[in-house]
Amino acid sequence: MQQRYQIFGMRGAGSLIAEFMLTAVGQDYDISFPKSDEMQQPAFRALNPLGKIPVLICPDGQSICETLAITAHLLEVFPTLAPPVGSAARAQHWQYLAMLATCIYPAYHRQHRTEYYAPESAYDAVQSLAVEEQMPAYDFIEETLCPFLCGETPFAADFYLYMLARWDLDRDRLLATRPKLAAFMSAMRAHPAVDPVIAAQRRPAATKSGG
Repeated sequence: MQQRYQIFGMRGAGSLIAEFMLTAVGQDYDISFPKSDEMQQPAFRALNPLGKIPVLICPDGQSICETLAITAHLLEVFPTLAPPVGSAARAQHWQYLAMLATCIYPAYHRQHRTEYYAPESAYDAVQSLAVEEQMPAYDFIEETLCPFLCGETPFAADFYLYMLARWDLDRDRLLATRPKLAAFMSAMRAHPAVDPVIAAQRRPAATKSGG
């Protein structure tokens, strides 16, 4: 029986959140990066019928797909990844996760994978509208960071935000008028659960120890 978590992911993509969270709680995991054609094969589509990453295989063999579902599962298994159940901060944490998953994440997908949404003649318009959609959320986040999303302690939503903001096509523009977000990005980059994951992403090895 499998004893470690296994992640099917892509370098720098949505699987980063699982890596950050497992590293933060000292859990070892294996990660592999299937190619596009592999993700269309029946074996992979049995794990995610959409043929996309990320997919998390738990130590008991359960498979979970979709970034938000993986995040929610891990914060339930590892309670220190979120504020206490029943607290005001817990509700706030879920609010941020929902905002990140339903607004900022899909807007980045439209910018990086515009060909899925429109003909080439409409790329500029689709990307511009996607950027505009994100700005109110980022402005709200800028107002409420203190210095992390729920106060002094970084939680799962902070790892999620850091992952997403790394995808910005003009990060200098994004941070130029958002000093608290800029400070947040620097603080998260230095987080002990983030630095080793980013370093490992730049190496060819397919196995990473989170301990």
